[in-house]
Amino acid sequence: MQGEQLELAARTGLSEPLLRPEDAAELLSVKVSWIYEACRNGRLPFLRVGKHIRFTRADLERWVSSQRSPVQ
Repeated sequence: MQGEQLELAARTGLSEPLLRPEDAAELLSVKVSWIYEACRNGRLPFLRVGKHIRFTRADLERWVSSQRSPVQ
């Protein structure tokens, strides 16, 4: 599957491969079910590729940064 993601990234001009929900869950240290729920509720940025949801690492990193509490 990783090879397919790299091939898709090259064909579409993406600068990075797309991540599957399992990959996003591992990156964020959460359960895959949380990923799906966060996408359904509009809390987590994602891309739809056909019927599949995919993520970019950069989008997830930006999302994590936006979730940080301000330092007081």
